[in-house]
Amino acid sequence: MSNDLTKNCTSQEQLEKIIKGQERKFRWRDDWPTMEKALTEAGSAAILKHNRSKKTDSILPE
Repeated sequence: MSNDLTKNCTSQEQLEKIIKGQERKFRWRDDWPTMEKALTEAGSAAILKHNRSKKTDSILPE
C-alpha cells in the first residue's frame, strides 16, 4: 500500500499530507505506527529518488 501512495512523492510537505490522510483512515488500527513508519520510509526514498533525478537532469548539457 505505502509504495503505491508514495511512489510519486516529490516533497516533504506532500509526504506529510499523505501520512495525515492515511492517519485519518487507519489511526484506530493497532498497527498504525508500523504503517506510518512504512509510509515515512517509502516516501523519503521517493523524495530522495526524485531529488537525485532532478540533479541529474540539471547537470546534463542541452
